[in-house]
Amino acid sequence: MNLNSAETINANNLTEKALVELQKGNNEMKEMLKSMDEIKISSNEISKIIKLIEDIAFQTNILSLNAAVEAARAGVAGKGFSVVADEVRNLASKSAEAAKNTTILIDKALSAVSNGIEIADVTASSLSIAVELSQNVSNIMNKITANSNELTVSISQILEGTEQISSVVQTNSATAEESAASSEELSGQATILKEMIEKYNLKRDISLGVDQ
Repeated sequence: MNLNSAETINANNLTEKALVELQKGNNEMKEMLKSMDEIKISSNEISKIIKLIEDIAFQTNILSLNAAVEAARAGVAGKGFSVVADEVRNLASKSAEAAKNTTILIDKALSAVSNGIEIADVTASSLSIAVELSQNVSNIMNKITANSNELTVSISQILEGTEQISSVVQTNSATAEESAASSEELSGQATILKEMIEKYNLKRDISLGVDQ
C-alpha cells in the first residue's frame, strides 16, 4: 500500500510539473501573439509612410515634367534647369519603384505574420485546453492522493486492530492452556484425595467390625 501511495504522489508531482510547463508555454505563446500584433501594427504604419513616399514621388515626377516643359520653352537659358528637372524626375521614379518593392515585401511580411497569428491562436487555444485538462488531472490526482492516504491510515488501523485481536487470542489461548493444566492437576489431586478417603473409610469399617 505504501508503494501505491508513493507512486500516486510521484504521478501527482509529474502532473504538476507538466502543468507548470504547459502554463509557461501558454504564457510564452501569448507573448509571441502580442509581439506579432505589434509587428503587424508597425508594418501597417510603415505601409502608410511608404504610400506617402509614393505620393510625394508621384507629385515630384509631375512637377519635374512641368519644369522640363518650361525649361524647353525657355530655350538655351533653361537648358541647365532642364537637366536638373530630368535628374529630379529620375530620382522620383527610383524612389517610387523602391517604395513599391518595399510595399510588396511588407505585404508578404504582413501575410506571413497573419498566418503566424492564426497558427499561434490555434496553438494558444490548444495550450489553454491542455492547461485546463492538466489542471483537472492534477485535481483528480490530488483527490486520489488524499483518498490513498486515508485508505493507508484505515488499513494501518485495521492491521493494528488485527494485531491486538491476535494478541488477545494468544493470551486467551495461553490462559486456556494454563487453566486446562490446572484443571488436570486438580483432577489428579481429587482422585488421590478420593482414594485416601476410601482407604480411611475401609479402615474405619474394619476397626468397627473388630470392636463388635
